[in-house]
Amino acid sequence: MLVILLLLLKLAFSSRLARKYVFYLIGLAVVIVINILVNMNLKDPYYLFQELKFYNKVVYFPILFFGFNLLYLQLKKHRTPFMEKTTAYFLYASLIISAVFIISFLTGTSLSNYSHTKIGFTGWFFAGNEIGAIMAIILPVTALYAIEKTESFRTSYYWLPFFLLSVSMLFLGTKVGYGGIVIVLAASCISLLIIYITGARTKKTRTNMLVSLFLLALLALSTPITPVFSNMYAHLSLLNIDLSKDEPEKEEDPEQQEGMEEEEEEEPKVTQEQVQNLVFSSREKYLADYKQDYADAPIMRKLFGMGYAGDYEEPAPGQGPKMIEMDFYDLFFSLGIIGFLYFIAPLLYYAVRFIVYFVRYLKETFTIPYVMYGVGFILAAGIGATAGHVFTAPAVSIFAAAIMSLLMVHSGIIEED
Repeated sequence: MLVILLLLLKLAFSSRLARKYVFYLIGLAVVIVINILVNMNLKDPYYLFQELKFYNKVVYFPILFFGFNLLYLQLKKHRTPFMEKTTAYFLYASLIISAVFIISFLTGTSLSNYSHTKIGFTGWFFAGNEIGAIMAIILPVTALYAIEKTESFRTSYYWLPFFLLSVSMLFLGTKVGYGGIVIVLAASCISLLIIYITGARTKKTRTNMLVSLFLLALLALSTPITPVFSNMYAHLSLLNIDLSKDEPEKEEDPEQQEGMEEEEEEEPKVTQEQVQNLVFSSREKYLADYKQDYADAPIMRKLFGMGYAGDYEEPAPGQGPKMIEMDFYDLFFSLGIIGFLYFIAPLLYYAVRFIVYFVRYLKETFTIPYVMYGVGFILAAGIGATAGHVFTAPAVSIFAAAIMSLLMVHSGIIEED
C-alpha cells in the first residue's frame, strides 16, 4: 500500500487521473480524521490504536484499486497482455493455497476452522474467513485458465488446478466455500452453453461445458460427505431444529391416541429468526444491536460514523470489540452516512459503468474471460455483503481490487486523460 501511495504521488505530476485519485484519498483522509475527532469526544471507551488499525484496513482497497488502475494502464500502453499475466499469477496463488491445504490435511497439521461442534480446516492459515474469501474470488480465474487451455477431453487435465482449489474450499466447511464452487461451475456451464448455442459450436466449447457439468454433478453427489453438510446439521441442532419425522408409538388409550394424532398433523415450524441465523451465523443479532446504537447516536456520529465496532463495552481479556462481519454494514456504521457514501462512490461509479458497457455491447463482451472475472468480482461483493472479510481485509482486498481494476482498464472504461 505504501509503494502504491508513492506511485500515485509520483504520477500525479504527469497524470490527471492520478491527481484525481490523490485528491479523492485526501478527502477520504479528512473524513476519517473528522470521524476520529468526533468519536474521541463522544465514544467511551475509545481505543485509538484499534480505531487506527481498522481504518488502515478500510483505506487498503481504494488505494490498491487506484494503484492497479494506473499499473494496468501503463501495461496496456506498452501492449503487455496484462489479463493473461494476471490469470497466470492468480493461478500460481491458487496452486500454493491448494498445496498448503492438501499437505497440511494429509500430514494432520492443519488448523481447525471451528473451536467446537462444526468441522472445518484452514490449512496453515489462521484466518478461515479471509482465506475462504480469497479462494472463492480466484476460483473463477482457475476455471478461466482451464477453459482457455482445454481443447479436448485429452487435455482436460488443465481443470486440475480448479479441482484442487475446490477440494481445498470444501475442507473449510463453510457455506462461502461450497457456494463459491456451485456459482462458478453454474456460471461456466451456462455461459459455455450460451456461447455454444449462439454460434461457437466448437469441440473446445462442448468439451469444457461437459467437464464443468460433470464437476457440478460430482459436487452434488459428494455433498453428503462434505464438512459443510455436516455443519449445516450441527447448526440446525444448535437452533433446536429437528428435521426428522420419527413415527410415535401407538397408545392403547383412545383419548391419548387422539391427542397424538393432533400433534402429528402439526408440521415442525422453522421461524424466520432461525432461518436468518442459519444463513448469517448470528450476524443478524449484531446488526440489530448496531442499528439500535446508531438510532441513539447524536447527529455528528450518524453523519461521520461511530468508529470501529460502534459502541462497545470494556472487552474481556484476550477479546476485542465485535464487528458485524458484513462489510457494507460495518463500513456504514463505522463511517456514517457521509463517510460511507464517499467511500463507496468510486466503487459504484465504475461498477455501474461496466454493467452498462457489458450489456450495451453484449455480443462483444459476453466472453469467457469477462464472464469469469466478472463472476470473481460478483463473488467478492456478495461475500463482502453477507460474510464480510473482503473490503475490510487487506489480504482479500488485493484480489478484489485487481479483478475490478482489470475489468475497468481492459474494457476501456478507465483511460488515461
